[in-house]
Amino acid sequence: MLNRRNLPVLLLILASGLFIGYRSLGTGGHPPTKYEKILKNVGEFLTQVHYSPKDLNDNFSKEVFKKYLEKVDNEKTLLMASDIEALRKYETKLDDEVLTGTVQFVPAVSEIFKKRVAETELVYKEALSQAFDFTKDESITIDPDKLDFAKNEAERKELYRKRMKYLVLDRFVELKESQEKNKGKQGFVEKTDVQMEKEARDKVLALMDRLYNRYKFKVNDDDRFSDYVNTITTSMDPHTSFFLPVDKRYFDEGMSGKFYGIGAALSLDEGNIRVGTLITGSPAWKSGEVTAGDVIKKVAQGNEEPVDLTGYVIEDAVKLIRGKKGTEVRLTLKKNDGVLKIVSLIRDEIVQDETFARSVIVNNGKSKVGYIYLPEFYADFEDPKGARCAIDVAKELIKLKQENVDGVVMDLRNNGGGSLFDVVQMVGLFIDEGPIVQVKDR
Repeated sequence: MLNRRNLPVLLLILASGLFIGYRSLGTGGHPPTKYEKILKNVGEFLTQVHYSPKDLNDNFSKEVFKKYLEKVDNEKTLLMASDIEALRKYETKLDDEVLTGTVQFVPAVSEIFKKRVAETELVYKEALSQAFDFTKDESITIDPDKLDFAKNEAERKELYRKRMKYLVLDRFVELKESQEKNKGKQGFVEKTDVQMEKEARDKVLALMDRLYNRYKFKVNDDDRFSDYVNTITTSMDPHTSFFLPVDKRYFDEGMSGKFYGIGAALSLDEGNIRVGTLITGSPAWKSGEVTAGDVIKKVAQGNEEPVDLTGYVIEDAVKLIRGKKGTEVRLTLKKNDGVLKIVSLIRDEIVQDETFARSVIVNNGKSKVGYIYLPEFYADFEDPKGARCAIDVAKELIKLKQENVDGVVMDLRNNGGGSLFDVVQMVGLFIDEGPIVQVKDR
């Protein structure tokens, strides 16, 4: 039987496909901002359309307040205790923001966040500028649930010093273990503890620099507002989500098994977005100008100003590179010889058929068993003729029955969910087919 514990995951599609329309409204005597329009519409959706809405009251507000600050600073390393107290005036007012479309909490958090990022960047760099003494007996608490926000600058510096020492020690131990394993091998060069400690510090510095580049260059007001609205929707229930337009498009692409892009797989290498492999026949492959190993420095939409990918992770870069079919994307590539080159590509349809249902017959000489593998409950909601997992599974079943199999096993391992509509259709199909079908999920 299909395990019921998977169903809540699948419900995501019902709420995540929501488009929030803009309304004409004003707050505080000024024309509404885009954030106010969105928040007002989200509030109306949650209170009027949601299947089982919670009351938007002070208790709900306190829950959102706590969860959002945990999302902004989940390790309690950026914000200070004084910041939390300064923001406390919003703790019971967030329900009013949702109902009225007023947006004050996120801008207040954003201002503090930017200030603390600039300050703590200097703190971690200072901590990593000198060697650590690993012979000194010290302890550190890294569980955020057992930590308090720093009360003053001295506490914050000590917190960062210990965190950096912990990260460096972890990498120092890895280097020591690697050296022990490679002793005696050809080309082995033994390093001193001083050299390995410096190498470990350099690794942590690079890691922290990448994180802070993301804070400074990638995470913007839209991202913080999106996180805020998602905190509100998931506090209403864990299966309702809000997507920015680019995130909604990315979600739809994942659900449909196709997207419009250039056909290049990307990898993250020491903070650089690199081209990994090219799909044969794709725009990138046809151009002859994109090669594996190229670093993508910037991405531009047609003639628009390019976006620097400093601080971006792969998912962020992919969202920029993909777009509508037939549109132009310009990549600034750093080639393997160090030369910078701008390459113009026209997006085309790329089909990810590895996510589609497929089947084989396992014949052990005594019986024939059909095997259907379904990695995702996919569905193309934008194209009536697009791929649907329920239809594809039905086709595979027909093929297997024509081969007179003795039974069918359906493999749903690692299937993270998707279209509930298609799941219901498949369950009905399996019931109709009777005992020939077995469904196993884990």
